Amino acid sequence: MKKVFALTACIAMLILAFSTCEDEPEQVEAPDVATAVYVINSGGSSISVIDLEADTVYNNVTTVGTYPNQLVYKNGLLYCVNSGSNNITIYDTENGFEPKTPISLGSGQTPENMVFVDDNTAYVSCYTSGKVLKVDVSTKEVKAEIIAGSGTTPIAYVNGKIYAGNTAYNSSTWSYDQGTVTVIDPKTDQVLKTINVSTNPFDLKEATDGMLHVVCVGNYNDVLGKIAIIDPSTDTWVNTIEVGGAPGNLAIDETNNIGYLSVWGSGLMSYDILAKTVLHGPTNTILGKGGSGVMTDTEGNVYVSVWDDDQVIKLDKDANVLATYNVGDCPAGMAMKTE
Repeated sequence: MKKVFALTACIAMLILAFSTCEDEPEQVEAPDVATAVYVINSGGSSISVIDLEADTVYNNVTTVGTYPNQLVYKNGLLYCVNSGSNNITIYDTENGFEPKTPISLGSGQTPENMVFVDDNTAYVSCYTSGKVLKVDVSTKEVKAEIIAGSGTTPIAYVNGKIYAGNTAYNSSTWSYDQGTVTVIDPKTDQVLKTINVSTNPFDLKEATDGMLHVVCVGNYNDVLGKIAIIDPSTDTWVNTIEVGGAPGNLAIDETNNIGYLSVWGSGLMSYDILAKTVLHGPTNTILGKGGSGVMTDTEGNVYVSVWDDDQVIKLDKDANVLATYNVGDCPAGMAMKTE
């Protein structure tokens, strides 16, 4: 019963958050800037641009699809993965965010995240279908569909292989089955291995220790958050960091060897990547608010999107607030452009 209540409460909070978001202002033009943070405004289905050099914010520069989940910047183009629209919308950042023809992924996929393996090829995780799609972004064609697991959500390209996490949420029992990570060879698009991890693997990234760090959220009740560490040379689960709470997205600070974990409504937790120790856990989170998105830059600064306050906050490694940017309605995922 407790599990059912916790999951129901979580869903209700998300519905309430979306329903209380305000309408976005009229679309504005944004120039092409050298260093920028791009922000998904989930409430207004739009994108904001933060010019980091001028400390200027351009809100609502373009619209995105339904339930936008992730932004990826590459070679002057900004890609937005839209879970509800089952597509990837594309924008030319050098020409006023001119929309390009979107990439249709087909009905019933629910795409979550994408990762590039070269300039033209990306792999997309799909929650509902449990597939990983190989996409040619130049021709906008789906080249392959690979069965990964149940509730496929995070995806990464590490050591020449694709890693896709499967959350394994079971709607019939309102609980999570065995969490797994599927390993795919992009040369053949064949599954090489399936690795068991902890409950609800929601994000994964290569860390500065050369390992794949998998954020396992837990069940939002009695199973708490962990970092399952996978050795990509052997594709085995070799270590675990007991972070506690219910961590979400992961950002890697390569300068200071710190992993930052977003916590919905509570800011960030963090851990020392090399020492495998928790720096800020669920009882002493960084910032104490926000946590709908997290990202780091090459100087060791961290950016946190604050859904309730329509802000992105920039902090240094010591959690000092360096800047606060007022963005669009209900900010979530972010991407960075540097030149």
